[in-house]
Amino acid sequence: MRRCALALLLVAAGCTGSGGSRAASTPAPAVRRPAFTAPPVRVVNKRVGSKYIYLTEQKKNRVVYVLRADSNTSIRLAEGAGRSDFVRPHVTFYSGPRTIVADAPKATVEERDRSVLMSGGVVARTEKGMTLNSDTLSYDDATERLHGEGNVVVTTPQGEELRGDHLDYDMRTSEMHVSGNVR
Repeated sequence: MRRCALALLLVAAGCTGSGGSRAASTPAPAVRRPAFTAPPVRVVNKRVGSKYIYLTEQKKNRVVYVLRADSNTSIRLAEGAGRSDFVRPHVTFYSGPRTIVADAPKATVEERDRSVLMSGGVVARTEKGMTLNSDTLSYDDATERLHGEGNVVVTTPQGEELRGDHLDYDMRTSEMHVSGNVR
């Protein structure tokens, strides 16, 4: 029993660094492991009959836009990084009582900033009957603005037209600017 207690005492002294001339231990060299990167995930969805593909974007419990499409191909690269391509998107943008409904042959949504880029010839309508035609229409989620590019034509319900190359529309205030070769 006495021997066992003495052995325990020596072991304890060695662990605390007291007693004896024990050499300082050196930590094991760090092993560099390659960072784990998940492979991209690709998901394809197609409309079946009257069952469309839907994407709803919300901000602070408020619906910002609802996108409906015939098909969707999504590539997820990492957490918060991916993109979705839609065929024949029909997007309703909301800002309070204001709505704009836009149709185009295709659209791309970036997951990182929740932006939408509609392309291939866009036709959009406001709740008050104003129409917009443009080559592309993009939605910036951070500013809640729509940007039209190329062959912009805005038509009022009374038939008045405003033409240009660029359109900037603030969803929150309904303020609109058409610029570049305004005709």
